Amino acid sequence: MRPHNPLSLDFLASKPEAAARVLQSLEAEQAARYLEAVPVRLLAPVLERAEVWPAARILDQLPLEQNGAVFPRLPYPTAAALLRLQQPARREALLGVLPGPLARALARALAYPDTTVGAWMDMSTPCFHPDLPARECLALLRKAPAPFGGDLVVVDQGHRVLGILPLDRLVREANGARVGDLMDSAAAPLPAEMSLDMAARRADWHRHGALPVRHGNGTYLGTLSRATLHGALARRRPGATEPLGDSLPAHLARAMASTLRGLLMFTASGRRLPPAG
Repeated sequence: MRPHNPLSLDFLASKPEAAARVLQSLEAEQAARYLEAVPVRLLAPVLERAEVWPAARILDQLPLEQNGAVFPRLPYPTAAALLRLQQPARREALLGVLPGPLARALARALAYPDTTVGAWMDMSTPCFHPDLPARECLALLRKAPAPFGGDLVVVDQGHRVLGILPLDRLVREANGARVGDLMDSAAAPLPAEMSLDMAARRADWHRHGALPVRHGNGTYLGTLSRATLHGALARRRPGATEPLGDSLPAHLARAMASTLRGLLMFTASGRRLPPAG
């Protein structure tokens, strides 16, 4: 890299946290062009300090072999979180090039019986750290290529679930706030091993359309939406033939996602939403 480049090797090595903030503010393709020639020993600490969702999008753009070299240098919770956010085909290919012990551990973390929450969770739901400014969070979300639902998850540096942040609240109250200021910390995450029947009894469904799912050690795995839960339970009833994607809850979830994505685009235009109520 040229010496005047704001992402010089010296900058990446000496200030990985600041470099991560710069990288995640760029388009994924642009960030990947900067990083293709960066040594893995410098790249891994920077990606470790980035928000997981933009870091995963950057890794999507880098060669598979470079991914295979980066992942073993990351803390296991970070590697697992980044892997879950890869596209399924890319995830399988990456597991094929990772060192055997790491690949087997990560593969086991993705395997759950069909009757459990883990088998039905959405691993693509973004999660963010509590100290991220809400406006920066909105800027990252506007780069999403497709709707992702109405609830975000807030995690600590060890990827343990701290709370849920409804997207509509983020859009309305972003001025001067941080993600952690806006989250609901009262909703308890669902253990991935929990049965669907037990999950359906949780009172938190009255406040949220999706709940975070956690590993046995507390780390964030994904989310389970109310629509998916209802569909999964319906498929187990005798005579159930309705495909999940055409169920009424699924239609409602897609409508909600489209509406919230519209809110993001509205605020991106510089206009302000009216106060709630």
